[in-house]
Parts: sequence; C-alpha cells; structure tokens
Amino acid sequence: MKKKLILLAVIYIIFIALGLPDALIGSGWNLIREDLNVSLGTLGIMTIAIYSMSVLATFNAPRLLRLLETKAISIISVFMTGFALIMISQINEFYQMLFFAIPLGLGAGAIDVSLNHYLAANYEAKHMNYLHSFYGIGVTLGPSVMAYTLSQNSWRNGYIIVGIMLLVIASIALFTNKLWAKEPKKEREDTHAHIKMSEILKTKGAIASILIFMIYVHIESLGGVWIASYFYIDKGVSYATAALFTTVFYLGLTVGRLSSGVLSSKLSPSLLVKIGQTFIVIAAFLMLFKDLPIWVYFVIVGLFGLGCAPIYPNMMFLNSVYFDKKKLSKMVSLQMALGYFGFGALTPLAGLFFDKVSITFYPVFLIVSSSLLFFITFKLMLQKKSAIKDIEIIEA
Repeated sequence: MKKKLILLAVIYIIFIALGLPDALIGSGWNLIREDLNVSLGTLGIMTIAIYSMSVLATFNAPRLLRLLETKAISIISVFMTGFALIMISQINEFYQMLFFAIPLGLGAGAIDVSLNHYLAANYEAKHMNYLHSFYGIGVTLGPSVMAYTLSQNSWRNGYIIVGIMLLVIASIALFTNKLWAKEPKKEREDTHAHIKMSEILKTKGAIASILIFMIYVHIESLGGVWIASYFYIDKGVSYATAALFTTVFYLGLTVGRLSSGVLSSKLSPSLLVKIGQTFIVIAAFLMLFKDLPIWVYFVIVGLFGLGCAPIYPNMMFLNSVYFDKKKLSKMVSLQMALGYFGFGALTPLAGLFFDKVSITFYPVFLIVSSSLLFFITFKLMLQKKSAIKDIEIIEA
C-alpha cells in the first residue's frame, strides 16, 4: 500500500511537469514577440506546431502503449520536454523556436494520453480530479515563474528555470521507476488492441464526446494562451500584470480541480461538469463589462478557471462508464487528438482574428464556444442517462 501511494504521488508530480510549459509562451508572449520582432498573431504558428506534434503522439498512443510501458513513456517524455525548454531559451530567431516545438509537442501528448488512460482504467473519479489538479499546479507555476522573470525584463530565464524543474522531475521519475507494476507485453497488446476508427465512430455517443474535448480544450487554451494579451492590449496593464491574469486563471483551475476531487464523493461527475460549464458562461459575460476595478477582473478570471476545472477530468473518467473497456484506449487517444486540434487549430485561428480585427472580441469567443459546449454536453448526457445513473449509484 505504501509503494502504491508513493507511485500515485510520482504520477501526480509527472502531471505537474505536463502543466509547467503549457502557459509559458502565452504569459511571456508580449515580451517574446518584441524580442524576436514578430507580430501578435505569430503565436498561433508556434501553437499549431506544438499541438500538431501532440496530435501525432496522442493519435498513435495505442500503438505507443503496446510498444512501451507507461513509466518508460513518462520518463522519456519529461526529459525531452525539459531539454526543449532550455534550448528555446537560447534562440535568436522565431523559426528556431519552431524546431523545438517538435519535442515539446510529442512529449506532452505522450505523457497526457498514457497517464490519463492509466488513471481512467485503474483509479476512482477523485484520483482523476486530483491528477488534473496537479496539472493545474504546473500550469499555474509556469506563468508565475514567467511573471517573475518578466518583472526583471527577461523571458529567457523563465524558460531556463522551468526547463530545469522538468529535468528534476524526470530524474525523480527515473529514480522511482521500480515502484511501477510490470505491464507485460501480452497484457499491453490485449488492452490496447487495434480497433478501426470507423468502429469507434459508430459507437453511441463517441462523436459528441470527441467534440466536447475539442471545444473544451479550445476554451481552456483561450484562457492560457490569449488572456494575458487581452488584458495587456484591451485593459492597458503591464507585462507582469498581464502574465498574472494567466496565473490567476490556472490558479482557479487548480483550486477547482482539488475541490472537484473532494466533491466527487458527494456529487456525480456529470453534475460537476454542468456546474463548471455554467461558471464559464457567467465569467465570459462578465468580461464584457468595461472599466471595472482590476481586482474584479482577477475575480472574473478566477471564476473562469474554476469553471474549466471539473470538465476535462470528469469527462475523462466518464469514458470508463460510457464506453467498453476494450475501446477505452482508442477513445481516449481520439478525444485527446481532437482536443489538441482545438488547441492547435481553433485557438490560433482565434489569434488570427484578434491580430487582424481586434482582441476586444475575446469574451465573445468565450461566450460562443462555452454555449456550444454546454449544448453538446447536455445532449450527450441525455443520450447516456442510464450510464450516468449507474455511476451516481456507485458513488453514493
């Protein structure tokens, strides 16, 4: 039991590593783009590059999980992303940053899908919420580090510090690798057996579930990537203050996921998802108000983060209720691949609009996206009503 708890702690720490790099570029972009002499919308190119690689990793996850054990995927991926961050700190031209998007994206995608599948298949809903709260710790800590180095007029030191943190986490994972249970090759081949995509897409509720992940990840990335630029340009705050809005967003996300873990013993996963989506819609509408005190905007952004908190982990857990276990690995990989599409394509397209038209429309994008998410989720949950009742009975 002691070894199992230590292993769970190590898995949580690895998920901190997953979150650490995610908001670095968004929170530091206002200074990065001036240093590299590129436009606001150029951030979309880097986002596409990173998440194209993540899509490649997640889409091929079942094949990767047949080949390697979860612990090996995790250790290799964290080392790879840490190295990439340190190398980005040394670049002089934007195109050089794109080269290191390859290991960043591949590493993030491999960690994400392997550990999400592992937790969905082997642990309770509360552990999934706690897992993603540790992602929240990482993604809150990353822009906090960047805000500190920006206050000293350096974005490069932010990348160096976070890169070193990832290498330390990778070393911890390597040192404790014997705690992981063996995953025999035959067992991996059975669990992650090849299933045709057409068969998955014909499964009841599959398309709606995949769309939910795509839209949700787009909404979360609108917070992580563009919220600092929105407050810097539209509200006229400083570089460091703008970066703090990213921190507050992810702090709300982290607190919300920790709270979801506690509340999961009293509230069903489906209800937690509905509450979160309602918070997002409210926060998006409140952002439309002009000339509010700065602290009020921080509260609104915190509410936005709280709303995002329960959606991803609880929808991921509901996979084990909605879908057959043999299809779980492929379903998770498709959800995450399309989720990365939301991050890597929809969010850069929003950035292109912000660059060519105006970032003042940022809250409108949130309102439209969150309303669509609410509609599709409500439709899926009606379709899977009997499965939801089953899980509510189990948790009661």
